[in-house]
Amino acid sequence: MNTGLPEHLQRAWTLLHRAPIAMAETNGQGKIRQLNPKAVQLMMPMVAHLGLPGDNLLDTLAGFLPSARQAIAGFEGNSGLILEQEPYRLRFRIDSVLIERQFSLTIEKINDDSLLIFFEDVTDLLLKADALRYRL
Repeated sequence: MNTGLPEHLQRAWTLLHRAPIAMAETNGQGKIRQLNPKAVQLMMPMVAHLGLPGDNLLDTLAGFLPSARQAIAGFEGNSGLILEQEPYRLRFRIDSVLIERQFSLTIEKINDDSLLIFFEDVTDLLLKADALRYRL
């Protein structure tokens, strides 16, 4: 695949595209600039449940973890880590299907108008850890 990008950028793009964690870049208000495919996959049920257009990641996350927007608003630095692996739970129904998942959220401020947001569904990992604990 020749995209016209230098080889190191092609490798970086492939890495981000195939990463098993959801990654996004937004402006300071949460409007999405870039998403990797995992972020799209994890956002879809949240956006559908909240009835949002899906163009603002902070609106989506605040629907389940209101403290995320408060943490960003209260952060006084020009850059730095705002939240690190903050746990939150999703619990809602779409049609007759109950969705209950555990997530981890990290938000880093790059500058006044740029946030990096990483979120991950850790439900299966937590279930495996519980199963191991019960075996001991």
